Amino acid sequence: MTDPVHRTDVAVVGAGVVGTAVFHELASRGARVTLVERDRAGLGTTAWSGAIVRCHHDDPVLSDRAAAGWRYFRDFAEHTGEPAAFHTSGFLYLPAPDRAAGARAEVARLGAQLPVTWLEAEEVTKHFGHLLAGPAGRGAVWEPESGWLDPAEVTHGFLRAGRRRGGTVLEGVAVHSLMRAGDGRITGVRTSAGAIRADRVVLATGAATAHLLTSWGLAHDLWAQAVQVELFQPEVPVSGQPAYTDDEFDINGRPDPDSGGVYVGHPTYHRLPSPPGREQMDAAQSRLAAAAGARRWAWLPGSRHLGGLRAAECWAPGGRTRVTAHPDAPALLLATGFNGGGFKMAPWAAAEIARLAGLA
Repeated sequence: MTDPVHRTDVAVVGAGVVGTAVFHELASRGARVTLVERDRAGLGTTAWSGAIVRCHHDDPVLSDRAAAGWRYFRDFAEHTGEPAAFHTSGFLYLPAPDRAAGARAEVARLGAQLPVTWLEAEEVTKHFGHLLAGPAGRGAVWEPESGWLDPAEVTHGFLRAGRRRGGTVLEGVAVHSLMRAGDGRITGVRTSAGAIRADRVVLATGAATAHLLTSWGLAHDLWAQAVQVELFQPEVPVSGQPAYTDDEFDINGRPDPDSGGVYVGHPTYHRLPSPPGREQMDAAQSRLAAAAGARRWAWLPGSRHLGGLRAAECWAPGGRTRVTAHPDAPALLLATGFNGGGFKMAPWAAAEIARLAGLA
């Protein structure tokens, strides 16, 4: 491209699952939309995602956003015309003891409209006792129709569907800076392939977002943080392993049918330099995850460690994400700050960006 050559209504920067969901949603609503990705679609943090889709959260706002994603992903082909298998493993949430009462209350709200139920401790033991290393605490949230998808399948499904709707995709193109009019208003982005003029710019750049905003002189409260998960193959195959989040022992994961293993993630609490580089597995973190996981899962001691995945993700305080217009630059829309849980929120984020862009 010469400078400038491209004109669009919305330029979406970043082609992970959130960026491609936004791209498809905007194109479906009739916008001229251009998706810009510095590498290839889905090769960033999305490539390492567990892609778990579930509904329950302690925060009702997040529950409702996740439920929107659950409904969407259950009917992905209907929304996009693209195939993406939903693997119904079920999802089990084991709250810390001081959060059990709140979890029960949220189940009572969600259960009126969604397949979300509360299991008393004896029911947890009845259904999952063959997996557990000890008592089931004060009960658990059970979502029998939740599960996970293949993140690459979903991301490329969004990409193909958005293209069919008339969207433009530019891969291997890095965004360098914002374009501004004389009054400071954002008018597009400058890239390694030239200028893209746009009425609005959407940043769906994951862990790179904090660095970009800082380099452009825009205030923010975001940071990049490391996420690491381990893959363990039980010595004896286990049946009925659900996807899970365990707030008592601070672990989360899902089964991996391809290997016969189970992913176990444990928070790193490790903020990364800006911009974050390619993350390497941390052996000490692997040991922490194994120890935490063994407190919950009886099959983990003696399991074979098959390696793991480590990536950077964008974090935001408060846990409610940053899907909003930047307060100092209204034409710049943020779709980031998911604290490691962006996959299930992608459909909600895409609809919210469409609303912010005046396309609701």
